[in-house]
Amino acid sequence: MIDVERALIRFRTKTGHVDAVRDVSLRVAEGEVFGLVGESGSGKSTLLRALAGLVPLAGGDMRIGSDAAQHGPRRDVQIVFQDPYGALHPRFTVDRTLREPLAINGIGDQDARILDALAEVGLGPAFRFRYPHQLSGGQRQRVSIARSLIVEPRVLLLDEPTSALDVSVQAEILNLLRRLHRERKLTMLLVSHNLAVIGFLCQRIAVMRNGEIVEQLDVEAVRSRNVAQEYTRRLLLATEGYTRESGARLEREQGA
Repeated sequence: MIDVERALIRFRTKTGHVDAVRDVSLRVAEGEVFGLVGESGSGKSTLLRALAGLVPLAGGDMRIGSDAAQHGPRRDVQIVFQDPYGALHPRFTVDRTLREPLAINGIGDQDARILDALAEVGLGPAFRFRYPHQLSGGQRQRVSIARSLIVEPRVLLLDEPTSALDVSVQAEILNLLRRLHRERKLTMLLVSHNLAVIGFLCQRIAVMRNGEIVEQLDVEAVRSRNVAQEYTRRLLLATEGYTRESGARLEREQGA
């Protein structure tokens, strides 16, 4: 469903240019949940935005299904952003937020679709005419997910969809995404710096560093810590949190 061949994404700077993504290739099968993991600035969100048509390629090729990825939004590829507070227009009700993509894409039966979309993400009709400031962070992210799904995409791109939420709310959103994947048979590409989140949802992952993919592996290899790159091991260690044992292990590795 997703085929990326030697993608290059370049941004101009005052002194020349910077290559945010360099020579990246990956393939995601139809119905698969694929994870992109790496520290901040590794290029994973930039790659996701290119697949969504928000950032142009400077080189290489991207294809969604049988179609070349195009610059500009497309109905069959939708994205859920990291910040549920910034992703929704503050002066739009939930109803208007969900109605807008239907109008843009010429989709009818809007009232019924809006109610169905809210129900699908666990929000009742009482939320329909609320504004973002009247919603919690988790409820805002549910609305963002509903907005992406209401046009019935084939591919859902998820840019750190839980990192701005409380831990208990993160679990709710992850369980929602797992259910939606199962019921809709969506192809999902999930960006995260947290390998625990990736391990919960994904079948395969690619590890990015400095704009390049350094390793691709099955999620079972992550769970068993059967990884080839030292950088991936350090990401696993960071995911554990700072415990006495992990801290001592990091000190030993740094001293080696």
